[in-house]
Amino acid sequence: MLTSGWKDILRPIRDGYRHLFPSPGTGPTPEERRKQRKLDKLKGFTYFDTFEQLDDWTIEESDPLQRANTPLLPRATLGKRLRKSTNVLLIHDYSGNYQYYESSQGAGVHLEKYSCEYLQFVEIFVYFSHKLVCVPPPSWTNTLHRNGVLALGTLLVEPQTPHTERLLEHDSDDGQDKPQGFPIAKKLALIADHHGFDGWLVNIEKPFPKDVWNSNLLTAFLRELREELGPNRKLIWYDALTLSNKISYQNALNKKNLAYAQTCGSLLTNYCWNEGDAKTSKILGQEVNLSSQDIYFGVDVWAQNKTTLTHPRTTYPAKGGGGTNTGLAVTKLAETGLGVGIFAPAWSFEHFPVFGRSAERAMWDGSNIGDLECPCGEPGHGCGQRHPQNRQFPITRFAREYPAGSERFFYTDFQRAFASHSHELDCIYDDKRTHSQLGAQSILPHMAQTTVTDAPESGINILEMSLEGQPRRPRLGINLHSISKGHNPTDTYERKLPIFKVNMPADGSLGLKINYSHLSPSPKSQTGFYLRFSDDSTAVFYVKEASSIRTLQEPVISQSRAGTGDLVTLQEVGVYLKAPLLGFELAYENYPIRLIDIKSISITPIHTIAPSCHINNIRLERRGTNQSSQWRLCWDFSDEGKEQAVMLGVPYSDLTGPFSHFLVSIDGLSVGRAYALEYILCQALVDKFNAKGADRVTVIVTGVGFGGEYLVNETVWLRI
Repeated sequence: MLTSGWKDILRPIRDGYRHLFPSPGTGPTPEERRKQRKLDKLKGFTYFDTFEQLDDWTIEESDPLQRANTPLLPRATLGKRLRKSTNVLLIHDYSGNYQYYESSQGAGVHLEKYSCEYLQFVEIFVYFSHKLVCVPPPSWTNTLHRNGVLALGTLLVEPQTPHTERLLEHDSDDGQDKPQGFPIAKKLALIADHHGFDGWLVNIEKPFPKDVWNSNLLTAFLRELREELGPNRKLIWYDALTLSNKISYQNALNKKNLAYAQTCGSLLTNYCWNEGDAKTSKILGQEVNLSSQDIYFGVDVWAQNKTTLTHPRTTYPAKGGGGTNTGLAVTKLAETGLGVGIFAPAWSFEHFPVFGRSAERAMWDGSNIGDLECPCGEPGHGCGQRHPQNRQFPITRFAREYPAGSERFFYTDFQRAFASHSHELDCIYDDKRTHSQLGAQSILPHMAQTTVTDAPESGINILEMSLEGQPRRPRLGINLHSISKGHNPTDTYERKLPIFKVNMPADGSLGLKINYSHLSPSPKSQTGFYLRFSDDSTAVFYVKEASSIRTLQEPVISQSRAGTGDLVTLQEVGVYLKAPLLGFELAYENYPIRLIDIKSISITPIHTIAPSCHINNIRLERRGTNQSSQWRLCWDFSDEGKEQAVMLGVPYSDLTGPFSHFLVSIDGLSVGRAYALEYILCQALVDKFNAKGADRVTVIVTGVGFGGEYLVNETVWLRI
């Protein structure tokens, strides 16, 4: 593995930072970069360091592991909002990115890395790295699409980038002084379509050569790129280059960047803005019909860190902004009616590598960061002064929360991006006990939800959630405890814990399915699941005690409006409890009662179609040479159900058809999952089977649907 060069560790350029840039000769040589790029291709990574590499790219030379197979799940429309909120754009820059844990088939890890478990609050996710052209890894795109989030790549021109005039090259004019036929624009659109992501952030941090500069040329390039991308993809302009061909960060929408923002349809400003910049930008946007929610004001999460630089990083608010106070900027922009672009949300894991999830909760939910140690804090005193708790204005309070799933499809099995595995798989994951599975992360609840309110008795029978998992057994645990006794031990208390907010028709055309196990905490308690509808009615489905997995299946219909023809929608799915005081005697032992384990939840059309798919032609293929040589397990599939799937509103992949992914089992050992029609057999795995001395081994490939159902499997005997 090559060490990262200077381009891989620098953040986007801001005013006052140019003097800090190392010389372009620092870091890996061009040959070393080419070798690393070839190795990264086997992990599913796609990026381009030079225009020459971009020129050479073709669909035919693309590896199947580099393509995302999960279609973007169209989010349901937003319901009534109780408070102002704002669209959140994340610009993901985590130690240079293209890290091993983001590989298509996962990797062994010592510590969990960044995966963003708050995707219901995110509209767009930009994958950023210091490359000329940066494509989101398919592991990210698959998870983002499953959660309804747009995945964008980055076109980045930096001060050391050569041949920048290539962007402006075009074939001809149309006779009206309108340039057209930009090869780079067509190539970028083709890359987005082929790799299955949703557009580009354009970040030009270097003036063009004077002999080729023409602002109309750049505008024409952007216009053609947007047209080539089509109406369902996104193009965002970053606030750096002005119409006068100067790098001058405006920190606002104004006449110096308006033409670019209008042409792209969206703008991401720099990070050093103030309230006046936000207000004038909104006014100008309204004058030119540029949606306020397409004007994203940047926030630099790293600005909160202690620094010895002469020109410290600043963001809104100027004192203490970023970090745990990122939500202050989100709050202000929600009030103003503009979008927010949060740069480097993985700060929580990069700055607190051992306590990343705790720091992430502090940033998003306002929880106390406690006595965590970081480079900013004084030794032995934690970091609470530098990174204070922000309970009043965390990100999630004013970030727009989207309904989970689409209008006609929802499924989650509560998979996280990291999991443990059996010892038999240690050889695959470098003898580490935890592995990444970033592309498998499911739709997750907002874990900060509890039944605690301001009501005096809300401290009785508190319900909370926890994400847990053993190998191949992820689940959502619902826990119960009490911190007060109440007044009368014979009283009963009703509790409703929301798990997911949705917006789906409640006309009986959809069915709810929940796989769960339940241990009753008291013979006097009643436990179940509830559905809350837009007409303010609620349906409760009680469940009986069951230590093994049971299934609840019910039609999604509001009985109060059944048969009336009125449009009623399902708004919320949650856990219901009616019981006397429980769990108080365990409160001080910090040991809650487990109420329910939920294995999966799905809401899908009742009238589905019988599977018509098959897996065939399972085979071994040798790929690559020398260092990149490996064996791959490959297969094909056939299916005739695309039209019906589209009609019913359920996901269907252009690459894998009705299959969300495939489970691969060899000689009785479940070795992993694939999101393509190929699976790399690592050398350690090949050696493991060869050591057994068997002439052939059993190989089973199982196709799993987007709703978690096992659609079909195929078994063959192969010599490995």
